[in-house]
Amino acid sequence: MNNFFQFLIRLLTIGGLSLIFIVAVILLNPSRVHRKRKSSTPALKYSYLAYLAIYLAFIYLIVFTEKDLQEYFDEFHFTLAIVAGLFPTTAMLLRRKIHTGRTAYNYTLSILHFVIIVLLIKFFTSFLIFN
Repeated sequence: MNNFFQFLIRLLTIGGLSLIFIVAVILLNPSRVHRKRKSSTPALKYSYLAYLAIYLAFIYLIVFTEKDLQEYFDEFHFTLAIVAGLFPTTAMLLRRKIHTGRTAYNYTLSILHFVIIVLLIKFFTSFLIFN
């Protein structure tokens, strides 16, 4: 009976994380291209979706790991994980408020998304996979 509930919780978590990603795709509408910023807007949208997929996988692996979270996170890494989750999403929500320099803002955020992706993959490999 215990295995059934573990399976149910994992299934609900996968469903919830998938729902978050699907809603993000629907709201971003990455196939729609801005007429003035033909390259920076898709770069921003696709980099955010790639970041979100990696971050949701990160959350899934952290939630269902066999070890305690204290073994993976000290205060510094915990703070980085929270910032990696909040800052890009907040920056995506604020992007419509920026009118001057929007192309540079889009490219800067795209680069930030890729930096966070690299850091999350590094965290995956160093703490979750090899320990």
